[in-house]
Amino acid sequence: MRNLYCALLLGLLVVICLQSFAAGNNGKSPEECCFNFFKKPVPVRSIVSYEETRDDCPKAGVIFITKKAARICVDPGFKWVKRAIDQIDIRNVESSTGE
Repeated sequence: MRNLYCALLLGLLVVICLQSFAAGNNGKSPEECCFNFFKKPVPVRSIVSYEETRDDCPKAGVIFITKKAARICVDPGFKWVKRAIDQIDIRNVESSTGE
């Protein structure tokens, strides 16, 4: 009977260790990365803001947040993405200065 308790305790410890290792590995993972990119241009008037993905993501990306709260991953290398980011930045500066 004692061997059974020892085996159960050892098994429980192994499960706890494996779970803590998995949680520790996920602790440094990016909150959100882009793995697939939306290729068609998104109208700037429908974009509220944008976020750049973190440096530790496998691919650099930009996430556009729309008025409908949709999050759209786009490739920052596309010309239309760069123009949209510039327009959003200008719009944000103008709204913060009250113009």
